[in-house]
Amino acid sequence: ILAQACLLGPPLEPVCSTSKRTPTPPNHRATVVIMPSIKLSYFDIEGPAEKVRLTLAVTDTTFEDYRISREEWPALKETMPFGQVPYMEVTEDDGNKLSFAQSAAMMRWVARKFDKTGTLYPADANASIDIEQMIGLSDDMQRTWVPAQYMGMGLHKKFGHPEEFPQKPEVVKALRETFLAEELPKYMNFLTKTLEKTGAFLCGANITIADLQWLAQLRYFTKGVADHVPADSLDKYPVVVAWMSRCYEVPQIKKWYNM
Repeated sequence: ILAQACLLGPPLEPVCSTSKRTPTPPNHRATVVIMPSIKLSYFDIEGPAEKVRLTLAVTDTTFEDYRISREEWPALKETMPFGQVPYMEVTEDDGNKLSFAQSAAMMRWVARKFDKTGTLYPADANASIDIEQMIGLSDDMQRTWVPAQYMGMGLHKKFGHPEEFPQKPEVVKALRETFLAEELPKYMNFLTKTLEKTGAFLCGANITIADLQWLAQLRYFTKGVADHVPADSLDKYPVVVAWMSRCYEVPQIKKWYNM
């Protein structure tokens, strides 16, 4: 069962000012910053591309949010580096072209290249280690969820089951209920303890890419779009829910989700 697509926020409008511009000092050349052209391709759902979209949004980076249709995917898949999406294409202001896959790589690249605050993904190793461990924890939880998710998506053959598998509905139900009862509480407890210590976001006073990855991941469990995963699955974890609310109050995130 796939998560619903996120809604794209309205385009930014130019800001007009009637105030006088400060004259350019003699011998001073004005600098014009030209942003690269970025195209992010993924299906019309949130999925692993959402953390990349959020990082682009939070850094106020303009990009083309291309949503791939099911009809065009088989042919497009053959052109992907690893046969998968999301996929990012970048044309820099000097004409240099970059293209790469892997959503985590994209998220880090965007943060390093476009974050003007230096806090979303700090370059300093000591400053970024908390971010990396929280991202690793998110990846750990995702690995525990994948069997329950993929089995329900008709990918049961990947787990050794035959094409004809009449027990699939019961197995999917058991896997997902077990995840909600055993695995989700464990990881939400880790997040709760971390947030009680930091008091704000996962790695301190500033939002980081660790928050963006976790937010994109946990939204799935609040939508009620997956069988046996009710929309109130996170209600037992008020500290986590409060943190999500703080994330939604970040202006760029609030705008991205039309809140």
